[in-house]
Amino acid sequence: MIEQPMTVDRSKTKVLVTGASGYVALHCVKQLLDAGYFVRGTVRSLKNAAKVDPLRKMEGADERLELVEADLVENVKQWPNVIQGCEYVLHVASPWPIIADESTIKVAVDGTLNVLKAASKCHSPSVKKIVLTSSCAAINDGHKNSERVFDETCWTNLNEEGDHPAVDNYAKSKTLAEKSAWDYWNSLDKRGRYQLTVLNPTFITGPVLSSVEHGSATIISRMMDIRTFLAVPKVCLGFVDVRDVARAHLLAMVSSKSDGQRILVTHDRPVWFNDVNNWLSKEFTSQGFVISPIVTPNWLLKLYAKTNIDPKSSAVVHRLGGELRFSNKKSLELLEMGDYIDPQQSTIEMVYSMMEKRMVKKPPLGKLPFFNKKKTSKRAKQEAPTDKSEQNVV
Repeated sequence: MIEQPMTVDRSKTKVLVTGASGYVALHCVKQLLDAGYFVRGTVRSLKNAAKVDPLRKMEGADERLELVEADLVENVKQWPNVIQGCEYVLHVASPWPIIADESTIKVAVDGTLNVLKAASKCHSPSVKKIVLTSSCAAINDGHKNSERVFDETCWTNLNEEGDHPAVDNYAKSKTLAEKSAWDYWNSLDKRGRYQLTVLNPTFITGPVLSSVEHGSATIISRMMDIRTFLAVPKVCLGFVDVRDVARAHLLAMVSSKSDGQRILVTHDRPVWFNDVNNWLSKEFTSQGFVISPIVTPNWLLKLYAKTNIDPKSSAVVHRLGGELRFSNKKSLELLEMGDYIDPQQSTIEMVYSMMEKRMVKKPPLGKLPFFNKKKTSKRAKQEAPTDKSEQNVV
């Protein structure tokens, strides 16, 4: 429950959510509407029904949801007008392609700074606070000793020299965008600036609210089909439910204890992808899904990645390693998050929600590698005619 004084009429408190049609942002909008706030959400196009309709169909949307077109890096001058009148900004919009190129870095950094700079120009009312969605990718990547417990004091190592794991463009984008945000905020006059909180969620699962593909949904849907996920890599990640991530945004928005803080948002249980595979197999094999039981040796995945047959495999290689642990102590203390949703429950509920939206379908058995040939008994083989002239022609 989001705490505010009982005298506050939340419907008169306007909150801007950037990238409102995104996976996390949809849940932020939903929870804000459920809590009684007035929400202004940005989308890149109001004509994209697949992205806009889920927002407009939310309870309370008719009375307290306003959608506006805005792009993070194009037509930058419009952003002060987009933000004007909003007391809070949840800057959730940021690219997360499975394979990120260098343009991802520019969009993340420039987009973040454009929003922060525009907010500093807004007056009457002024913006009280911005909650920026970063990632654990700005915390744990590029470190050789990955078996440490990572917390908010850690930063991803972007130094390309030395013996340490490579950092992909996505991690670079999140790290540089967050550092740019802190640098800009710290340059503002402390007497009149808005407050800033940065949230760093780990791998996000949980129910989808639209049928639009996104990073984690793409990965989980691929795992549901042996044709697209033939073997499981030895990768360990932190997991967090999307509903907890949205809840953390709303709590950080009104919590003065979180001002000027970066906060990891995660379940404290480390999760191996083989664990996820086992959860999916146990729940969905009986329903007709064929999920790979194979765990890929590290050397084989590295060799396969070099072939560039599947570019997505190269994005996994640098994450091979030991158990990855994150501390969620700060979120429990400053945001009073309480119990996080269990990763297994979150993942299963994610798949069921994707099934409802036809984002996951059962593979036809005849098209699977080991189902495309009919089994023939030894007796049938012995009785089968060897001369083609003896066979019936249909």
